Amino acid sequence: MERISNPTILDIIKSSTELLAKKNISNPRLNVELMLCEVMDCDRVKLYLDFEKPLTKSELELYRQWFKRRLNYEPLQYITGNAYFFGYRFRVNENVLIPRQETEILVEKILEDIKNSGKSYVSILDIGTGSGCIAIALGKKIDGLNIDYNIVGIDVSKGALEVAESNLEKLGGDKNKISFVEKDVFTIENFSKDIDYIVSNPPYIPFNEFESLDEEVNKFEPSISLTDFKDGLSFYKKIIELYTNPVITGKLFFEIAYNQKSALENLLNEFKEIQGEFFKDYSDNHRVLEVTK
Repeated sequence: MERISNPTILDIIKSSTELLAKKNISNPRLNVELMLCEVMDCDRVKLYLDFEKPLTKSELELYRQWFKRRLNYEPLQYITGNAYFFGYRFRVNENVLIPRQETEILVEKILEDIKNSGKSYVSILDIGTGSGCIAIALGKKIDGLNIDYNIVGIDVSKGALEVAESNLEKLGGDKNKISFVEKDVFTIENFSKDIDYIVSNPPYIPFNEFESLDEEVNKFEPSISLTDFKDGLSFYKKIIELYTNPVITGKLFFEIAYNQKSALENLLNEFKEIQGEFFKDYSDNHRVLEVTK
């Protein structure tokens, strides 16, 4: 970023956008604007209105620290410590996967099913909860449906669970109805028969594809949240095997990779007692798998 003694917001946007573009960082101007909004604690409308305003010394120092990290391809969300999901501002750090917009489809499908179920109470298990974004977003939305609920999010990572707990506190989730537990799904022998919905956005990237991911992803996001270090299917297989216990009557909802539909259809064919239905995201990719009996 070009050094100007008293750079205005517009000066910073112009010089920073140019440098990010040279590093082939997508949406460079948006990145700059979002960092400035966080530094100045304002929205983008306010930023536009104050284009000629110079930053204070402390704001400029913080921005330059953040910009240097962004030039090194560190994800914007880790730099600012925040990511938006389902309209809520979640805390994130290197212990958790950054919530993606496509995962919102998963939440939408479960909420749609709950609304149509006629149930006055639902029990939900979130496997690999990470930042807690799925569990907390579900809880916040169910709060408005006049339906009672219990949501348990499990994760193998202590660091992830600390982030989830902090998000529950930060977003005002109901601690009597949403809880987080350290648990490895591969150590579970049976699901409770009382669970109505089992949801998971598991590590689904095959290990042979992991190294070819963008540097922003494979260098900074936790590998255990991205890949199973195998073929990308091991979590699906384990969870489906547990689901086939005859006493389980609820439903399974998974996020899936854009190119996994065929492989998952083959996996489902190994279990005659279940059926699967696939749903597309807003980019026309198959993104959600619903499994029922």
